Amino acid sequence: MTTLDTAFVTDEGSRPLPSPLLERWPEHPSGLRQQLNLTRELAITAFKLKYAGSALGYVWSLAKPLMLYGMMYLVFAIFLLRGKTTPLENFPAQLLVGIVIWFFFNEATHAALTSVASNADMLRKAYFPRWILVVAAIASSTMTLAINMSLILVLGFAFHWYHVGWQSLLIVPLLVEMCLLTLGVGLFLAAIYTYYRDLGHIWDVLLQFLFYASAVIFPFKLIPLRFQSLIALNPTAQIIEDARRALVSPVLPWSTTVLHARVVVPLALVVLSLAAGAWVFSRLGAHFGERL
Repeated sequence: MTTLDTAFVTDEGSRPLPSPLLERWPEHPSGLRQQLNLTRELAITAFKLKYAGSALGYVWSLAKPLMLYGMMYLVFAIFLLRGKTTPLENFPAQLLVGIVIWFFFNEATHAALTSVASNADMLRKAYFPRWILVVAAIASSTMTLAINMSLILVLGFAFHWYHVGWQSLLIVPLLVEMCLLTLGVGLFLAAIYTYYRDLGHIWDVLLQFLFYASAVIFPFKLIPLRFQSLIALNPTAQIIEDARRALVSPVLPWSTTVLHARVVVPLALVVLSLAAGAWVFSRLGAHFGERL
């Protein structure tokens, strides 16, 4: 595992949730309200467990992406890309937005990957819809995303990093799109990982590739023209680049500028990932007990 991988990996997925939490719930929580309440409680518990025993506690939810941002800023903004971007493009702010959004995707998919397998005891003791574990794991990471986004927005407005306008409101649907993509990928990963534990190592490698294929650490304009539209078809790249355009600078391109009518492709891939993840999880979920 590379240094960059290590910076992203969390132990949330490897730490099982406490099964006594289910004792307060009905044996078969079939109502939607009961299921949502259980999801909320599991997500909050997972968020608390993530930082249990650490000296800084919840501060790590802010410190980790900022530390990673500091390293990437030093390497790319100061050394490798110095003079290749303009002040109007505001590459440091671009980098910060990209790091925070990517950090969520990385952390949430890692948590979802092991959300079922690491809670085998809970699955044996009580019956509840298995998808709740995946949704709770992603919801826990969404809490971290909300904290991090609040931080960068406060800092950005205080230091005038952002170009704020009506287009900035698009950050909300873009983050929803990222959450839906993460949910679809997370359901798929959780189902397959229950059967094949090698997927954890494979996913680490794929995330490393996706990190660079999503233009997180370099401006989109530096990508050769013949590859720009190909990379923009990647939903994570599309979301990150549109989020930068919505917040950082008007000189940055929207994904529609790069893809034109093909902008429906990354959106369709998000819907497809959600449908495929739900289908695979549903098909394999009936046999989770046999594999755990």
